[in-house]
Amino acid sequence: MLTIALESARFFAFHGLYQEEQVLGNHFILDVQVSIPEPEHPSMLSESVNYEELYNIACGVMKVPQPLLEQVVHDITAAIRERYPAVAHSKVTLRKQAPPFGGDLAYSVVSLEKHY
Repeated sequence: MLTIALESARFFAFHGLYQEEQVLGNHFILDVQVSIPEPEHPSMLSESVNYEELYNIACGVMKVPQPLLEQVVHDITAAIRERYPAVAHSKVTLRKQAPPFGGDLAYSVVSLEKHY
């Protein structure tokens, strides 16, 4: 299997259950990892997954506010699979910086891993 990944892509977005999150926004860090069968011609991008396109997919999904991060990682995973049906495995992890519930923590994390 060949793995293509984005690590620590940074976004400012308006995801969150609470109204202040939807108005003020927050900082997010996204990791995306996909695996495909090893290409016959690894020098041909058409036989792989373009990580720039992975980033563009993530950008599009991150622009649409959602109350739950679970929906965001689901939407990114579904969009990747639609664009790249050869993906055999994906893992999308989204971290929200300093979630606003009064706890002393750096991030909350939601991750979705799928095997196709």
